[in-house]
Amino acid sequence: MFGSRRFRRRKNIPQKGKSLADYSAGTNIEITGMHGGPYFRQRLGELGLFQGARAKIIKNDRFGPVILKVFNSKIALGRHQAKRTYVKKI
Repeated sequence: MFGSRRFRRRKNIPQKGKSLADYSAGTNIEITGMHGGPYFRQRLGELGLFQGARAKIIKNDRFGPVILKVFNSKIALGRHQAKRTYVKKI
């Protein structure tokens, strides 16, 4: 049961630049892509994070959540979500 395809993890994740978790606090960024399912993309879209959106990293201590400022509000993303969100520095 656990050896079936349904439970295997993907090893090759397509990258579209550096992940959000790679940048330090104070960096202005633009979202270039996300790797995740439709619910993940929908959740980030509802928070204001979509492809082309601009944000500023408020806190990134390399552990715990990443805090962003997007459209005059602060958003906390978990470390795993930040690693699956690809951005570029602006």
